[in-house]
Amino acid sequence: MKAVVLAAGEGTRLRPLTEDKPKGMVEVADEPLLTHCFDQLIGLGADELVVVVGYLKEVIIDHYGDAYEGVPITYAHQREQ
Repeated sequence: MKAVVLAAGEGTRLRPLTEDKPKGMVEVADEPLLTHCFDQLIGLGADELVVVVGYLKEVIIDHYGDAYEGVPITYAHQREQ
């Protein structure tokens, strides 16, 4: 099953936490929000993750790379909201 994760927004309502990172990288319980999301999706049977990125996308791509826990990640860049 392919899972699509929307992670392109700026997270302006989370300022100042999102001044230097996208909202998906804000930590909760010592892990980025996206990590919690990926764990849940993989637990539900996702075998591919498609992550829509935009604001500070490099932070997400550098952190997760091409796979998470052996599950491949494809990134789709949203240029405009």
